[in-house]
Amino acid sequence: MRLEDLVGALLRYDALAARQWVADARREGLEWRTVPEPRSLDPVGMAVAAGIVELLASRARQSPPDWTAAVPALPEPLLLVRAAAWMPRLRHVCEVEGPAPLRKRGLLAPPEFLTAA
Repeated sequence: MRLEDLVGALLRYDALAARQWVADARREGLEWRTVPEPRSLDPVGMAVAAGIVELLASRARQSPPDWTAAVPALPEPLLLVRAAAWMPRLRHVCEVEGPAPLRKRGLLAPPEFLTAA
């Protein structure tokens, strides 16, 4: 399992592939602190990677890998759910109630993002 594959699915708004990646990680008992730092991602991809790893580690009651702490937030918000671009209420929910590990990186998603597989 490559973190870059999950990041790519999220940036393409491919929710099915992203949910499948998360389900596979859960089934395999992925230890989040051991996820290696991706080397092929640009700053946007790195912010997505760090935010998602921190979110999923938190949900699994695990520590994230050390490399996530060094990844900065994005200068502009990035929607991880396409519909939030034209649905003001959804965008507001993402901005106010979205997962904290994502919001601190400038990533906007609903509170239950990637919980159902």
